[in-house]
Amino acid sequence: MVNFRLVAACAALSFCSLSHADPINLSSWQELTLNYPGGQGPGNWILEPGNTSVQQVINADPSFYLNNTVQGSYTINGTWQVTQAGSGDDDYMGFVFGYQNSSNFYLFDWKRGTQGYVGRTATEGMTVKKFTGATGDGLVDLSLPEFWENQVDFGDMDVLDTNHSATAGWVVGSLYSFQLDFNLTAGKFRIIVKDGGTTLWDTEITDNTFVNGQFGFYNNSQSNVRYAGFEQVVTPLPEPASLALVVAALGIAGVATRRRRV
Repeated sequence: MVNFRLVAACAALSFCSLSHADPINLSSWQELTLNYPGGQGPGNWILEPGNTSVQQVINADPSFYLNNTVQGSYTINGTWQVTQAGSGDDDYMGFVFGYQNSSNFYLFDWKRGTQGYVGRTATEGMTVKKFTGATGDGLVDLSLPEFWENQVDFGDMDVLDTNHSATAGWVVGSLYSFQLDFNLTAGKFRIIVKDGGTTLWDTEITDNTFVNGQFGFYNNSQSNVRYAGFEQVVTPLPEPASLALVVAALGIAGVATRRRRV
């Protein structure tokens, strides 16, 4: 009987539903391109019918598609795919998270092939990066070389982890899935990338520079990338008053049970 009473006590308080899954409607998301002098120009993000998928269709400077929502603890998953129309290129796709402003955020990016550009060399494979600019303006603090580099720390960009090899690049037409667990454990995040049932990379990183922020899709110089099928589970923290009510309810249930046993 104790368990049933505890469940009933929790059910009386709304926060006991600790998480909820939301289908993601992308219609309120906004695009942002850091369009640098001498670069390739702004991105072109096209929202598809139904508002649950979007394509970035041209070669462009570092470009984001942001959710405009600051969140501190969540899981998000979805898919990327470079369509056949983008087969002639080999650059970056990925996502941004813990986004504070255009020069402070975490970034996962994935390069198809090793390539030199703007004085830096990007290696084939996946990279997790952290950007920490002083002014909060990516056009002032950051640069094309900082986005292109993926092997060593450079400027205001730190490399947090890598999965690089001669076979670690994405493949045109393949539908890849990812999962991001952000700050479910304080100061940690985990990224899992799969090709069907095959796990390509599973990494957990400890870093508490950004413990909340926006999430968004990322693209750098890669046309015809489709981002689709996104779902999210948010884990809210209970308000102190609600937490106190639950503790009190559990205590009452415990006392009632002990009295019946006497």
